[in-house]
Amino acid sequence: MYIYLKNAGLVLSLCMAVSFSVATYGKQKSISWLDSQINKDPEVVVAKELLNASNHRAKSLTQAVYNPELEANYEKEGDFDNYSIGISQTIDFWDKQSTNKTIGEIDVYANQQQLLSLLDSKKANALTALVNWQAAKKAAQLLSEREEQLQTLVGIVEDKRKAGLLEPLDAELVYLNLSQIFSEISESQIALKNAEIKVQELLPDWTPNTANLPSFTFGATSYSFDSQWVEDHPKVKLARAQWKGQQSKAQLTTMESKPNPTIGVSAGKSGDEDLVGVTFSIPLNIRNNYSDTVKAAYSEAIAAEANFRSVYRKQSFEAKANYESLNVSKKYYEQWQKLTRGRLDSSANLLNRRWEAGDINTSDYLLALNQRAEGLHAGIRLENQFKLAEISFVLSMGQLSKFEI
Repeated sequence: MYIYLKNAGLVLSLCMAVSFSVATYGKQKSISWLDSQINKDPEVVVAKELLNASNHRAKSLTQAVYNPELEANYEKEGDFDNYSIGISQTIDFWDKQSTNKTIGEIDVYANQQQLLSLLDSKKANALTALVNWQAAKKAAQLLSEREEQLQTLVGIVEDKRKAGLLEPLDAELVYLNLSQIFSEISESQIALKNAEIKVQELLPDWTPNTANLPSFTFGATSYSFDSQWVEDHPKVKLARAQWKGQQSKAQLTTMESKPNPTIGVSAGKSGDEDLVGVTFSIPLNIRNNYSDTVKAAYSEAIAAEANFRSVYRKQSFEAKANYESLNVSKKYYEQWQKLTRGRLDSSANLLNRRWEAGDINTSDYLLALNQRAEGLHAGIRLENQFKLAEISFVLSMGQLSKFEI
């Protein structure tokens, strides 16, 4: 059963002080049975390991860019031993370390959003499969009930025909209807088995008798479209993080194109004389000023921005379309419920009484039974359509994680 949690959890912002790991994610929410099944998916395992890797990489990027270098020389000149030892250090003059740290934090954040998006997608796929299985199960049960009904009817028809109360044609009509039901039952059983296999693919420990997740309703009486939810969607936040990350990488490329000085000191002995030296060096970007590399990096940043706007626009229209679909399916499912409430059972009893009393012939009786069955099938289809539209809308708005399932 779905329980809506209002204001559950704070929306994560793209800040430069992210320190995220799978362990901390696990502490943020209790793991439900459905979540535990999804966590076994190999793609989820991959995403979690990539998040772990990005976390370690981010820590490494907080370290100094350049290590000191130790130099030592020794030579023998006649009776004299000449030697020197020195140490040099390249100065991070443009503060690449700070930019590296930012890139690492953005990378962690991006992998976090990648994982959240994947988890929501996997959960939506699992719920969709379960909803389809429930619909297939209801359809199969309905056809089984119709089969039993017609089997019973066959016996009644035979008794009435032998008593001279029914024509042979009436019995033939019952047999024809029963043979048609056999075909429909076969198709429904195949659909049910396929639906079961699909659920088992997504939820390894699930069986048709699993007691978990007995019903599927979000429990929300109304829905609304909020553009802020779209902005907070993991896919959109991932694209934004990739854009910001590419901007930082472009800045780093600019820094790397600029020379950094190296300063060193050395001490030694040449013959009988003590030596002390100071060195200073700086690359001369004469033959290659790396301007094309910088331009390429900024072009990639512009492309990442365009991709972010494309993802946001696509997600907005997808959410709007799902919102409209949900409203339409909800409207007609509720109308069907209101229209048929209490009528289908009473109509079956009324039809049986009238047919047994001889008020309607067998042909009209069978036609009415088929129409009643179609009405029940329509209800199953409308309910299934509504639940699938509900899942799609909540997923497209990035709100699936706000429900405890």
